Amino acid sequence: MTFGLDRFFQKEKEKKKPEEKKDAPEVEIKEVETAESRDWHSILEETVKSMVLYPHLLDYTRTNILPKRPSITPEELAVQLRVPLGVAMILLDKLQSETKETK
Repeated sequence: MTFGLDRFFQKEKEKKKPEEKKDAPEVEIKEVETAESRDWHSILEETVKSMVLYPHLLDYTRTNILPKRPSITPEELAVQLRVPLGVAMILLDKLQSETKETK
């Protein structure tokens, strides 16, 4: 006595068979902006600015680090803040552009 299990398994096998592909509508593929078409600085800046800590790091650097060491290098800032070098570069770049705007 199989209690209809044979029919059940047969139906499951039929469900798992891939359906024949129907004519799908053509999809227009748009060209995606790639890293090669953008400069690395804008990509890095966009990434760093999306960090949750970015505003806090920027403020801390502006108020606590730059007054004591105005000519700090990105490498030294990265070590002091314990962040990657790219983050330190973007922070200093942003703060330098702010000082140029105020002058």
